[in-house]
Amino acid sequence: MAGPTHDKDSFESSNSLLGVAARDIKRLQAIFLIIARHGFGELFLRSSIGRIFFSQVKVEGSSERWRDQPAATRFRRLLEDLGPTYIKFGQIMSMRPDIMPASYITALEGLQDQTPSVPFEAIRNVVERSLGQSLDELYAEFSREPLATASIAQTHRAVTKDGEAVIVKVQRPGIEETMRGDLDLLFMLTKALEVSIEEMRLLAPSEIVTEFEIALLRELDFHEELGNLETARKLLDPGRRVVVPKPYPELSSGQVLTMEFFPGRSLRRVVPQSPEAKHAVTEILHAACKQVLLDGFFHGDPHAGNILINDDGTLCMIDLGLVGQLRDDQRADLVTLIIAAVSRDASTIARVFLRMGTPLKRINLNEFKAEINRILNRYINVTRVEDFKSQELADEFVSAAQRFQIKLAPEYSVLTKASLTIEGLIRNLYPDINAMEIAQPYIQRLMAERFSPGSMLKDSLSTVTGLSSMLKQLPMQLDQILHDAESGNLQVRALNPQLENLPQVLHHFASRMALSAFALAMTLAAVVMIAVRTSERSLDLLIGASVVMAFFAWSTLFGWHFVRIGQPYRARSLLQFFRR
Repeated sequence: MAGPTHDKDSFESSNSLLGVAARDIKRLQAIFLIIARHGFGELFLRSSIGRIFFSQVKVEGSSERWRDQPAATRFRRLLEDLGPTYIKFGQIMSMRPDIMPASYITALEGLQDQTPSVPFEAIRNVVERSLGQSLDELYAEFSREPLATASIAQTHRAVTKDGEAVIVKVQRPGIEETMRGDLDLLFMLTKALEVSIEEMRLLAPSEIVTEFEIALLRELDFHEELGNLETARKLLDPGRRVVVPKPYPELSSGQVLTMEFFPGRSLRRVVPQSPEAKHAVTEILHAACKQVLLDGFFHGDPHAGNILINDDGTLCMIDLGLVGQLRDDQRADLVTLIIAAVSRDASTIARVFLRMGTPLKRINLNEFKAEINRILNRYINVTRVEDFKSQELADEFVSAAQRFQIKLAPEYSVLTKASLTIEGLIRNLYPDINAMEIAQPYIQRLMAERFSPGSMLKDSLSTVTGLSSMLKQLPMQLDQILHDAESGNLQVRALNPQLENLPQVLHHFASRMALSAFALAMTLAAVVMIAVRTSERSLDLLIGASVVMAFFAWSTLFGWHFVRIGQPYRARSLLQFFRR
C-alpha cells in the first residue's frame, strides 16, 4: 500500500465523486455486505443508491447469529468489522451523548482495535522518511517489538542519543490514505441516506461525518498531540503528583511522536478501596478540577488505561490526542450551572443552558423550566460518588435538549464524556471520596476571579463600549428606516414556508422538461441519421455527437431522478465531493 501523499491538489482531484465511485465500487459492495450481515441492510436499501447498486447483491452468512443481540451491540460489532476508520468513528461517537442514545454510548465504549502489528522494517521506513535520518542516527536503541498497537499507530521503546528512555509513536504506513478514502465513502453513504430517507435528513449524518473528519485528521497529525503535551505540561500544578510525558520535538513529526517514558502501570491494576486507590482518585479529581475550571484545557479521554501510576504514587496522563477546551465564558457558565443545580434554581439553569447551546426553534421557557424542575426533583444533594447517578442526570439533560431542539457546543460533549469517564473510574476505585469537598476550592477560586474588581471592570467597560456603539448607530438606523418608509422602499412581506420553495420547484420542473426534450431530440436525430446513413460515412461525426449528447442527457436525467428522488436539486452536496 502506498504511503500517504502530501500533494493536496492531486489528492483532492483523485477523490471527486466520480473518482470515488469508479475506484471504490467494490469497497462499497463489501461495506454493504457487512452492513447486511449485521442486520442493518434494510435501512441502507431504503436509499436510492442502495436500491440501484446493491438490491441484487447476495448476502452470504445471514445476520441470524446477531438476531438475539441488541441493536447497539450489533452496531458496535459492525464498526469493528468495517475496520480502523469506522472504529475511530464509533469511539468519537461514544463521546456524543447529545446524538447517540445511552445504550449505543455504552456499547461503543467497548470498541476494540483488532489490528495486527506492523513489521519492523515498515516502521523503520516511516521513521526514517519522516525524520530524514537513519534510525541508528536518531536513536541509540530502538526496540523491534512493539509495546502496543492501535488502528492509527503503534508504539516502540527506544533510547535517545543522550541516554533517555522514550516511547516512539509511529503512524501505520498508508493509514492516512486509507482513512481518507473511507471518509469519502462514509460521506457518500450518509448523503445517499439523507436524500432518500426523511428521518435521516432530520438527523443530518453527513454533518456528523464532517465533524468526525476534522477530529480524525487532527489525530492523524502528531503535531497536534505534541502541542497538547506541551500545553498540558505548562499547566501542571507543581504541588500535585500528576505529570504529563515530555515530548521531544526534534525527534517528532506529523507521523512520528517521541515522548518521555514513564515507568508506571495502568490504574486498572490498582486494588480498589486501597490507600493507593484513594490517593490516585484524589489526585485525578484535583487535576480534573484544575483542568476544567481554571485552565479550560482538559484530557478528553481520561480512562484507566490512559493514566499510569508508579511506585512513588506519581500519576501520568498519556494519549493526549483528544483534548477539550473551554473559553472563559464557558467555564463561568459551567460554574453557574453547577451552583444553580445544587440550589435547584430552574430559572438560572434554563437561561445558562440556552446560552451554552444554540436553539434551533423558538423555546417555550415555561415548559423548559418545568422540564428542568422535573429532572432536578428526581435527584438529591449527595457527597459520595456512589450515591450520585450522573449518567442518568446527563441523559436526562441531553434528552431535554433534544426535545426542545437545543444544539449543544461540541466542547460540552467532550466535557460530558470526560466527566462520566472520571466518575466511572472513581466509582470503581474509591467511591467513598468526597468529590464536592475537593471541587469546592476550585469553584471558589473561579468565582473569585469572575467577580474580582478587575474582571468586573473589564466586563463593565466591554458592556459600556458595546452600548455606546449601538447608541451611536441608532439615530442613523432610525433615519434610514424613516427614509425607506417615506420613499416607499420599506416593504412588509408575509412568509409562507410551504410556498417559499415554489419558484425553485418550478425552475427544477422546467429544467427537467427542457433536458428531457433535448435528450429525446438527440435520440431521434441519431436514429434518423443512422437510418439514412450512406456508405460515404459523411454523417458519422454528427451521429457520434448526437449519440454522445443523448447519452449524457439521459444519464443526467437518470442520476437527477434517482439521487434526488424528485426533490429540487442542489449542487452543494455534489460540490462538497470535489472539494474533499
